[in-house]
Amino acid sequence: MSKPYEPPIPPKPLPIDQNWALLGGRSPQEFMKVFWHKKPLLVRGAIPAYSLAKSQNTPLDSPISAQTLFQFAQSADCESRLVHSKPWRLSAGPLSKKDIPKIEDTDWTILLQGMEAIHPAAAKILSWFRFIPDARLDDLMISIAGPGGGVGPHFDSYDVFLIQMSGRRRWKISEQTDLSLKPSLPLKILKNFKAEYIWDLEPGDMLYLPPHIAHEGIALDPGCQTWSVGFRSPSYKELLQEGLWRLAESLEDLPHLSTYFADPLQNATDKAEQLPDELIKQVQEKLRTLKLQEIDTFLPGIAAYLSEPKPQAIFASKSHVTAFAFAQNLLKLTLVPHPQTRILSLGETVFCNGENMTQNEAQEIQDAWKKLSKFKALPAGHAIGKKAHNSLLEAYLSGWLEFIKR
Repeated sequence: MSKPYEPPIPPKPLPIDQNWALLGGRSPQEFMKVFWHKKPLLVRGAIPAYSLAKSQNTPLDSPISAQTLFQFAQSADCESRLVHSKPWRLSAGPLSKKDIPKIEDTDWTILLQGMEAIHPAAAKILSWFRFIPDARLDDLMISIAGPGGGVGPHFDSYDVFLIQMSGRRRWKISEQTDLSLKPSLPLKILKNFKAEYIWDLEPGDMLYLPPHIAHEGIALDPGCQTWSVGFRSPSYKELLQEGLWRLAESLEDLPHLSTYFADPLQNATDKAEQLPDELIKQVQEKLRTLKLQEIDTFLPGIAAYLSEPKPQAIFASKSHVTAFAFAQNLLKLTLVPHPQTRILSLGETVFCNGENMTQNEAQEIQDAWKKLSKFKALPAGHAIGKKAHNSLLEAYLSGWLEFIKR
């Protein structure tokens, strides 16, 4: 009889200069230098607990049972999809109970997105990969499938770690340059996929793939579970657009831009249809004061954008809590981000869910946010004013932060 694997919480800070079994006996520093965004890596026994338990005749199963995943797939709080492969069909969740295949049925896959916000085991495993910047980390998706289940040969535009958690999955890999797709299908399936490598992954094994590596995963056992750690890869256009948009919003805080254009030096002209040189000259001077040619002008907007939660994130407000009660709880309890919350730092500035949380705040509030950003937890004992409202309290009242006993 198998028992659920319990993923451990990683140490803080992560020992990035030491060798990890997760990375095949390599340090995160070596992995990033040699493999990240460059070439695939197959790691047998990436989670040693699986092989150790098997050798002791006490095999481990996924931390989340198939029945629990089926329940999540029926919930509106979880983004899910059902894929049938013969023929190809795609259904978006939430799924009804009658939609859920039997575990032994063939040629089906259920994909559940953003599981780190739904189950603590997924959150723990996602935290293993914080040797990669939070700004790049996206989410953890779980695929559960019957024999023959998969989503067809395809490629991703982002890096991904594929961790086998239950059953076996056969991976076919190709570094082919032909990434053309079959037309008129509900999924992006490669037209001319030619496998170069074939690997069967057992529970505890892991496969890393950089972007644009063609691959196909086929479940070999009932209830096959693959946990995918995916990464964000925004376009430069997206980053610059978002940075410019937030920069435009920040102009409201610059009083000298609220003055009106005046042109006492304007000469008479015989080219009235042309934009006047005097206006061009003055606007050019204002732009020079904004330092638009410098990256530091854009970075706050980009950091704010990358800290935004997923569109489907839902936070429950706690408007009944007083500033005094919040300050008392900070002394007794640990404050952590809500599972849907994103926190990023830009130097000494901390952004949470798209907002600058440290601007014009007292030093103790800034220090608290820095710890939340770095460690994803603020330990009990942090003292703040008991009456004044601040960004830490406002974030808690908005449901972005929550207390736990630790």
